[in-house]
Amino acid sequence: MSDLKLFVPLAKVDLDQRLVHGVVTAEIPDRSGEICDYASTKPYYQAWSAEATEASGGKSLGAVRAMHGRVAAGKLTDIAFDDAQKRILVAAKIVDDEEWRKVEEGVYTGFSQGGRYVARWPDPDSGHTRYTAEPREISLVDFPCLPDATFEVVKDGRSERRSFAHAPLEAGAEKSAAPEAGESAASRLDELAALLAEARALNQTLQKQIEATGATEAAAPAPSSEPDAAQSAASSLAAPPSPSGREPALPPEALAKALGEMAALRDQIAELGPTLTALAARVAALEKQPLPAKAAIRAVAKAHDDEDRAGGSVDDAVKRLAALPSEERAYALMKISLANPISRR
Repeated sequence: MSDLKLFVPLAKVDLDQRLVHGVVTAEIPDRSGEICDYASTKPYYQAWSAEATEASGGKSLGAVRAMHGRVAAGKLTDIAFDDAQKRILVAAKIVDDEEWRKVEEGVYTGFSQGGRYVARWPDPDSGHTRYTAEPREISLVDFPCLPDATFEVVKDGRSERRSFAHAPLEAGAEKSAAPEAGESAASRLDELAALLAEARALNQTLQKQIEATGATEAAAPAPSSEPDAAQSAASSLAAPPSPSGREPALPPEALAKALGEMAALRDQIAELGPTLTALAARVAALEKQPLPAKAAIRAVAKAHDDEDRAGGSVDDAVKRLAALPSEERAYALMKISLANPISRR
């Protein structure tokens, strides 16, 4: 098999300049047990980038596509060869508005590089397979990432961490993906319930402090010119809780901080509301969709791409799909959908 496709997650997104950063390849074992040989691959990347630079008059160091399709999403503005760590890093400027919106929303989770194997050979030190890669294209893709995968977002010189959006379901995957969507909705509901409980507790504490402040001010003695009277009034304000259960007044700084935290909680709850509604609608839509035909379900592993073997029972096929790594499962489901198109009525 001479075709090569590698998936690497996005590392950083610069919102001000529309730049996407990532490591294209590194001399470490990938999920398939293969290692890209940096020394022999580097000249092919240099030649590919030099050809794009010449064709664009120096404006592009390499074309960037979207989902390996015909959409020219942007261009490489920088490509760096890290000889010390044996890796290749790139920065891509996304000029297409629709594709950039998907980057901002965390829909695109990484780069996918299409190319070919120039050579492959056993690595005696690690037992893996080493190979030399020749790139043909780099594309933004939405292959599924781990649930906790994040990327760095830079805006106005400040950095923050964001989570990738949930990848869209492939055709034929509705049955296996519906429980995951339900679990995600349940976790969000639990999170919302916890925030509401925290907000209620904070609100009760604030009410008690406000009542205590009012009671203390009402009970405070009239101003006196004698030093002993002023000291007595100050002591009563700083005294510990009285036997009657009244709590001492909060300092203005603490009260302002508590009110700010409560406002932040309200904002978080407001942000979670539309997400939960969308998740509930998605789960309902999945439940209404018909299950795929039993004869159309196949589990295809990456190591058996050329064999195209059909699985045994439906349950066995579903189990094999669930056991595959996320990237291999995406490829398998894509092949199923292409091999079994749904006819239009």
